[in-house]
Amino acid sequence: MAEYNEKAAKDDGHIGLTAKQTAAAAASNVDPELLAQGIELLHEEKSMGAARALKHHWRALAWSLFLSLALFMDGYDGAIINSFFALPAFKNKFGSEVDGAKIITANWQTALGLVGTPGNLAGLFFTGWAQERFGSRKTYLFGMALTSVIIFLMVFCQNLPMLAVAEALAAFAWAIFNTLTAAYAAEICPIHLRGYAASFISFCWGGGQFIAAGIERAALVIPGNWGWRMPFTLQWFWPALLFTGVIFAPESPWWLVRKGKYEEAKRVLTRNATPGYYDNRSLDGYIAYIKHTDDIEQAEARTGSFVDMFRGTNLRRTEIMAGVWAMQVWSGTAMTAYAVEMFEVAGMSTTTAFDLNLVVTGMNLIGCFIEFGLITFFGRRRLLLSGLSSLAFCLLMIGIMGAITSTSSTQRTAAAFMVMINLLYHASVGPLTYTIASEIPASRLRARSIASGRMFYAINYVVTTQLTPRMFPATSWNWGLRTAFFYLGANLIVLTWTFFRLPETRGFSFAELDILFANKVPTRKFTQVVIHDEAVPGADELDPTHAEAYDDKKAAIESQHVERV
Repeated sequence: MAEYNEKAAKDDGHIGLTAKQTAAAAASNVDPELLAQGIELLHEEKSMGAARALKHHWRALAWSLFLSLALFMDGYDGAIINSFFALPAFKNKFGSEVDGAKIITANWQTALGLVGTPGNLAGLFFTGWAQERFGSRKTYLFGMALTSVIIFLMVFCQNLPMLAVAEALAAFAWAIFNTLTAAYAAEICPIHLRGYAASFISFCWGGGQFIAAGIERAALVIPGNWGWRMPFTLQWFWPALLFTGVIFAPESPWWLVRKGKYEEAKRVLTRNATPGYYDNRSLDGYIAYIKHTDDIEQAEARTGSFVDMFRGTNLRRTEIMAGVWAMQVWSGTAMTAYAVEMFEVAGMSTTTAFDLNLVVTGMNLIGCFIEFGLITFFGRRRLLLSGLSSLAFCLLMIGIMGAITSTSSTQRTAAAFMVMINLLYHASVGPLTYTIASEIPASRLRARSIASGRMFYAINYVVTTQLTPRMFPATSWNWGLRTAFFYLGANLIVLTWTFFRLPETRGFSFAELDILFANKVPTRKFTQVVIHDEAVPGADELDPTHAEAYDDKKAAIESQHVERV
């Protein structure tokens, strides 16, 4: 019997299950024939393209999009708070008088930005545990019920400390929806639709910002306390809609299989597909494929705990998860959250600055629509590198406009590039973060990995909320538009990391991604290797040499098992 040479297989451009994965698959009770049918169905799913996938699985996509609507609240709330710092009604109620004018001091701006961090971290830990323990649907319903109470606190807050408490609790709720919706999108949608489903999360977040910009503009002419209360009050629309709808939403079939609820998982798959798409045999095969994926992941994530994310090859996946979330902060878009104040510092009137903010946030939606088209033709990695490079150019131009004498022309030029930043970000980095974050982790660790990535995002966000409000105001560091130079440097660091560390994930099944990472395939070779899964009968018929070698490896592992027994 020939000795299996795993290194030679890799050098030849072919990879398969590692020894640990083979042992886990051999110990499984998955029927090999059913697994072969499941893999055949999966190959058909991969070859059908986005249009056919939408035709057969539009219900799954619709449910994913519906749950993602919760992110309108997250984007809305963050934009509302940041722009309230320049809203006359808000400053009159909560501001401090400085040089004869009421302002929200830099310390309170920072505090309101930072106070959400503890709530956010707590919410992420909670979701990483609760989503795996109770499932997506029950966790989501809890988050919506909590949100209704939080909005009440916001509407009737009496001072900034009370508002800070409400914002901390809101951050807990937003953490639930950010984590849950990305994992849900990846697990309920087929391969060709999961990119759109996850990207829609960013669309909703950007849509919330756009709505907030419009509401803020309208609030300028509302006298008294309702100028700031009205924007908070409108948020009650979302819990009323989403809580009612999610009662009828299907659970993730991957979660159901991990919990041994195979019949319920079959009903979910059947419900989400067009009538007749699954026959009884192929449906059993697809369940076998999900079970097989879970089995081989147990080789390095047996307990599915937070600790497993830092073991073996999962550590690399955790690094990538942290990197893509940090990218949202350091790519340069963080400064656009303060666009209103930044342009006021540059000399624009308050009304003009709010009008421009409406245009800036409108680019969020247009950018996401562009990304929906680009993601069909380009891989995640290529689109991300292009987006980061384009953002770097815009930051450079804004910085230059801030370094020269401020005129109406330099203000308009900087404003144009600020608009372009939001457009380019939401056509690349913003939506792709959710897509990649939902695809990179092992299925057993998906909820916890996304939650951990969001924690890293929150930590980085704390840094920017400490720095950015101090960079541009004339009463602090007085950098103005030169703040863009700082974010240009951060962008270039992120761009370098992306080139060397972020692999392509488009078009791979979760089992294939498990095999790629377990074999430690280099970043830029993910799309260049041939993936084999010897646990599937007939999977290696096109390459008998590798099939024989894999048989030898399996036999050797079984022999070692017998000797230990």
